[in-house]
This record gives sequence, C-alpha cells and structure tokens, in this order.
Amino acid sequence: MVALTLKIKKIIKDAGYNYKVRSWTTKCENGLYEKVTVYASRSIEKIASKRSRRLVAWKDEKGVWQGDQEVIKSQNGSGSQIYLLDYHDKTEPLKYDMYSDIDWNDDEKFAKNKLLKVLENWKFVEKERAKL
Repeated sequence: MVALTLKIKKIIKDAGYNYKVRSWTTKCENGLYEKVTVYASRSIEKIASKRSRRLVAWKDEKGVWQGDQEVIKSQNGSGSQIYLLDYHDKTEPLKYDMYSDIDWNDDEKFAKNKLLKVLENWKFVEKERAKL
C-alpha cells in the first residue's frame, strides 16, 4: 500500500514541487485502501463556517439583570439569559486528498494529470500572492 505514496511523492518531485505528503491505510469491506493527502504550505480561511453562543446578559439570584445593559434593553428584559450568536472564520490547511481504490485503480493517468493540475493551480496562486 505504500507504493501509492511513493508514486505520488515521485510525481511531485519530478514536477518540481515540494509539498508535504501523508498517507493512511484503512480497512474497509472491500479490503485495504490508502488515503494520501498532499498539503500545501499555507492555510485557507472558510468564511462564517463556525457558529457559537456567548452569554452577554443574565439574571442573578435576586432577579436583577447583569451584563450588557444595551442588549437587555433591546430584548425588553424578557427571559433569564441572553446569548449572542456569532459566526467565526475558520482556517484550515490547504490540502488535496486521493484514495487508492477510487482515484488510482480506475485510471492512473487521469489521477496523475488531476494531481498535477491541482499542484499547478497552487503554484499559480503562490506566484500571484508574491506579487502583492
């Protein structure tokens, strides 16, 4: 199963790229398959992908409101707690996943070309960022 990882590393090196490659072997109903992930050297932001609640006002044991008074006025003082819902930008590494049973067993030439196209796109974006 390590043969796919070595193949992909060789393709990346021969094309003149230097990206990190990791692989995992997983067992499924049809046997073993290998998941190979190629990581770019940067992270991307996903906008408004994580949502959270933050407590901004609450009633204490005596029934008196504590916290942000403007929020309490905007909600007319109803309820016992007021939460603010907020979205957060999430960052995660730029990566490309391939699977030995799906991508490489069906059509190896197509999978290789697809990988090279993704790497070429990454390189183009890196060059454009360098110009800024």
